[in-house]
Amino acid sequence: MNKKLKIFLILMISIFLIIGGVYGYKRYKKYDAYKTDAVFLLDFLEDNYPFFEVKAKKLNYNFLEYKEEFIEKISKSKNDTEFIKNVSLVMNLLQNNHSHISFNSLIFEHSGLYDSNVDLKEKTEYWADRYLKTFYIPEIKWKYVQGKYIVTKSKNEKIPVGSMINKFNGKSVSDYLYDNKEIYYLLKDSKRNQYYIYEDSYFKRDGSPDNIEIEYKNEKINSTIHYETYSKELEDWYYGDFINSSDNNIVLDIVNEGKTAYIKIRSFNGEFMAKNQATIQDFLLNQCADVDNIVIDIRGNGGGNNQFGEFIISALSDKPLYMSSYDCFRDTKFMDEYYFSKIFNEEITQSQMPKNNYDLNNFRIYDVDITINPYGNSINFQGDIYVLVDDMVYSASEYFISIVKDTKFAKIIGTTTGGDGLGREPIATVLPNSKIAIQFSSTLSTNSVGVANEEVHTEPDMYIEQDLNDYLKYLSSGIDNIERSKYDTVYNKVMSILK
Repeated sequence: MNKKLKIFLILMISIFLIIGGVYGYKRYKKYDAYKTDAVFLLDFLEDNYPFFEVKAKKLNYNFLEYKEEFIEKISKSKNDTEFIKNVSLVMNLLQNNHSHISFNSLIFEHSGLYDSNVDLKEKTEYWADRYLKTFYIPEIKWKYVQGKYIVTKSKNEKIPVGSMINKFNGKSVSDYLYDNKEIYYLLKDSKRNQYYIYEDSYFKRDGSPDNIEIEYKNEKINSTIHYETYSKELEDWYYGDFINSSDNNIVLDIVNEGKTAYIKIRSFNGEFMAKNQATIQDFLLNQCADVDNIVIDIRGNGGGNNQFGEFIISALSDKPLYMSSYDCFRDTKFMDEYYFSKIFNEEITQSQMPKNNYDLNNFRIYDVDITINPYGNSINFQGDIYVLVDDMVYSASEYFISIVKDTKFAKIIGTTTGGDGLGREPIATVLPNSKIAIQFSSTLSTNSVGVANEEVHTEPDMYIEQDLNDYLKYLSSGIDNIERSKYDTVYNKVMSILK
């Protein structure tokens, strides 16, 4: 071999080895950083998350059996975008809507985990940008109505609005959703034993198309759903242009020929509370003296501030209301350092709780007595009160409806609620290398008879659901909002009862 050629080959091989070594070293460092965060995350969840037993009962799925698999998946992420995607998928498998990655930099300060050496705002923005790149928006939107999966919006002419989706990739829609619970937060229709999701949560985490079977005008059609990477334009199309604010958060009306006061509250958002409370109080004092009954509509209300619901009760009731519940927290070093000092309720033993089916050996348990007193200017309402609910009632609105149910303050009408309303604020922590903030529910809370709210949610006193035919007529009617229209089955049935 020519001497110059030999030198050249040796030189090239050396360069490749150096480059490969540098790349391999960088890849190892990234793997090591990802794995450190993954181990921290899964260990932290195993120690502190309160709902493993509850979720195993509800979903027949044991999260901790897959712990090592989750660590390996996160560790082998190719880059930061895939890393945050894999972290979020693991968090979603907890199947709790309070449990997720947080992009609110204030969470660091509120959790006592503030790090002065890190630009928290910059870190949060960095990870939020990569997180959005992992979302793919579909060309259709669908909603679960009376056991059917109905297309409510579509860019695909082969999937018309009003179509019923029968199958996803050869599976029933319920089975498809269950098999993809790392992507979707599952709700369950216990009446029909089917899984479904919120209308506004049908995204994917990759761009692969889905083959579906739909039924439209009695004809079965095979079609395909395509997805596009997230953009603000697509988000606006998907969600529509309605923006909730303090001005449109409530609707107040006298209906049913003057017999019924109607109060709609879309959100218990704390930012809306002061203005909305003053408006509601004025309405109750000045327009509701002669009504026979009051309908409080919190359908679609995903929560906010617990005090909003307490205000509603205080403004209407003529006597104090009392409710007992039990807050159960994992007994860990983290909870002892950051949490237990904030709790001033009486600590009790498991034997002092109502009989229940939960293993609480590694929990600390607190007896929580809630008292809601009437306001001095309460209208002391003596008529009947009805509260309309649906599966979107969650968190602070679930807290309100739990009190309503336990105290029999009002009659609850609608469908099973969304749950996780009792207990305290979520736990927050930060992954050590990436500085990604995560949060999850802190409390396994049971009601006065020892049943966890996150397991059973709240069942209405009168089960009324949106009628499918009414909903299909609404979709073809051209009106923008079904609320209180002639197609709103729940509202119209309640009004007919009250006549």
